Amino acid sequence: MNMARTRFLKDFPEALESGNAALFVGAGVSMGAGYPSWSNLLHEIGEELGVSSSDIHDLAALAQWSIQETGSATRVRSVIREKLGPLYPVPDSLAVIARLPVRHIWTTNYDRLIERAFEAIGRPLDLLSSPKDLSLKATPGATRLYKMHGSVDRLDDVVISTDDYELYRSKRGAYLPLLQAQLTSMSMLFVGLSLTDPNIRHVLSLIRESFTEAPPEHFAIVRPPHKDDFRSDTEYKARAAQHSLWAKDLRRYGLIAVDIDEYSEVQGLLHQIERRVARKRVWVSGSWPIEPSRGMAKAYKVAEEIGRAIGESGKSLVSGGGLVVGSAALAGFLDSLRGGGGWDIDRRLIVRPFPQALLEHANHDRQWADLRQELARISGVVVFVGGAKEINPSIVIADGVIEEARIAQASGAFLLPIGASGGAAQKITEDLFGSTLPAHGNNAARPTDDELRALSNPDADVDSLVSVAMAILKRIDKAAQ
Repeated sequence: MNMARTRFLKDFPEALESGNAALFVGAGVSMGAGYPSWSNLLHEIGEELGVSSSDIHDLAALAQWSIQETGSATRVRSVIREKLGPLYPVPDSLAVIARLPVRHIWTTNYDRLIERAFEAIGRPLDLLSSPKDLSLKATPGATRLYKMHGSVDRLDDVVISTDDYELYRSKRGAYLPLLQAQLTSMSMLFVGLSLTDPNIRHVLSLIRESFTEAPPEHFAIVRPPHKDDFRSDTEYKARAAQHSLWAKDLRRYGLIAVDIDEYSEVQGLLHQIERRVARKRVWVSGSWPIEPSRGMAKAYKVAEEIGRAIGESGKSLVSGGGLVVGSAALAGFLDSLRGGGGWDIDRRLIVRPFPQALLEHANHDRQWADLRQELARISGVVVFVGGAKEINPSIVIADGVIEEARIAQASGAFLLPIGASGGAAQKITEDLFGSTLPAHGNNAARPTDDELRALSNPDADVDSLVSVAMAILKRIDKAAQ
């Protein structure tokens, strides 16, 4: 289990960061929100037919029998609308998924939980719940949600009965080459995978159809049966043995099972993925008055070389696009990418320009607060350079940069102040020196005291300061592996 989890926490964030990851959301996620399992969904249908849905392994057949008995799918669709219509709270696991840099999400669930998770943060989502939707032009910047078995808001076109599965290729087959292509070229994470979900067996068969040997590797977060889940030891032992064999069998499909003890661990695992992706992104925070001064020249040069080093290291740059520190970091970063043609700039440069108060009485406090929260959330490391503003005729510490340090710390980011650049960076260094924040290990949040001293050395040249900063980034990267 530990080896599988280690592989997952290392490989999947790398796939996300490189744009080569996809997700498959299964029934377990919807059940965690309060929606019924497949068996419970069709419980009333089974009672009407005189059978128990808990005793039927082929639940698609149960729906088929109801359609045959009633002469239409109206009864089955009514049950789906009744059971899946309520708007249960979006689970935390989906809230994290909505924030991940993933552009392709697949699901066989009918409910609208995924859509609502994206709506909650204003992130664009292209809903593809019918084969006809696949021909629509993609919305720029949007994640594509493939509801391959339909949606609760289009019940005339859902996959639920035996007929629907057997005729899938003729009616909804346009999904299959897309899914197979992503299973071929991407690392896919299955969340909410259920041993009893007939939809999952359908998806796994597609993998086997494409790869009879050496399939690409994917991950599945699964919960083994617990003794408390069953009424007898005999039933528990049988299901535990079945799960063990099933988890091993997943290897035939290239799936690595990542075991959890409780479903509540899913959110924690996904949050670790989110923070590991963030560690690939470095936010350069700081400011300095535009008027020429010795302090401005040093802050600009430090920011420029930090930006260049970030680009050369393969990390992504996050910037608020400030007039001195921000523009300098951007200049260095872009110069480092220019040697390779800058082809990767759309993925590795994340800029959220702060509106400047150039007009009298202009107030952008709300926008600045929102931007600081977003930049802190998506950044795993924050480098502070300078951090000063002019209040005639004096240059004082920029309280906005101090606020960014507070927000970044609350978000779990690693704080890396270049104290020798002065301003807020020097003040942040003083606050971190000797603090209780961890400086080592996977949860490191600041440099060591010796590293802080080196970064605060007023006699150190710019190259030496940048070298120390990048050595710290390498150290925390290694600790996180």
